[in-house]
Amino acid sequence: MISEVHKIQCKKLQPFVQYILYNRHNQASQHSVTSFPNTNICLGISKGNVLLKDHEAYISKESKQNDMFVYTTGLYTTPHEFKVSKSWDEICIDFHPCGYYHFFDLPSKHKIIDEGFTSSFFSRDDQICLEDILNEPDLKKRSLAIEKLLISKLKPFDQNDLQLAVEYIHVNKGLISVKEVLRYTKCSERKMYNLFNDHFGITPKWYIRIVRIRQALKLITFNPLLSLTEVAYQCGYNDQSHFIKEAKLMCNLIPKKLKNNLISIDNEVIISKK
Repeated sequence: MISEVHKIQCKKLQPFVQYILYNRHNQASQHSVTSFPNTNICLGISKGNVLLKDHEAYISKESKQNDMFVYTTGLYTTPHEFKVSKSWDEICIDFHPCGYYHFFDLPSKHKIIDEGFTSSFFSRDDQICLEDILNEPDLKKRSLAIEKLLISKLKPFDQNDLQLAVEYIHVNKGLISVKEVLRYTKCSERKMYNLFNDHFGITPKWYIRIVRIRQALKLITFNPLLSLTEVAYQCGYNDQSHFIKEAKLMCNLIPKKLKNNLISIDNEVIISKK
């Protein structure tokens, strides 16, 4: 599978959308990719194929009607494995966590939404536009057309407490407690819990844990000479044993194996390929 990241050019969209990822596969052999817990909310769009859950993985299948297939991956806490075969042409729009809600009202879930949601996300005119985009072979032209469509859907998002909490957690790279977030935002624990659960399907504590493990994955990928003990220390784990436990829980691999399996796509996306 060939993957390519396109950064957002429109400054108006940059606070809300992180990047556009294109995944293409034109071989009979099956290709497997594992993604790890992340704070991005991904909107996936393809045509002629669907993703179906099969045991622990999501498998691509040809669509009989050649319909458009739209799905989201929200903030999940364990790895997702994707297996694609034959023809696969996919657009993945990765939103910042609160940025997603500047475009869509449908709540993001931590699991893949895999059927019947195309009309919920997009009007008929939007779908025609997306079909034209999928028929465009030039990825730069695709990206510009996607940005134009997103600008037309941009709207306010009035959950300031949630936005403030998310920004504070990221600025501190997850090296803070929920109590510190509550003090900073001056928000009650119940309200903050409900905001995270309603919009992301997880608790504030789990959000912080995801930010920490993502920071660890970045350090492992881009600083190969850094020891795992130092990675654990920089990411706020009590010791290497704590780091190993979190990695096994959230990535299904111990840090040593993660170090050997991780790759990056254009220095933006961190995945594991088989």
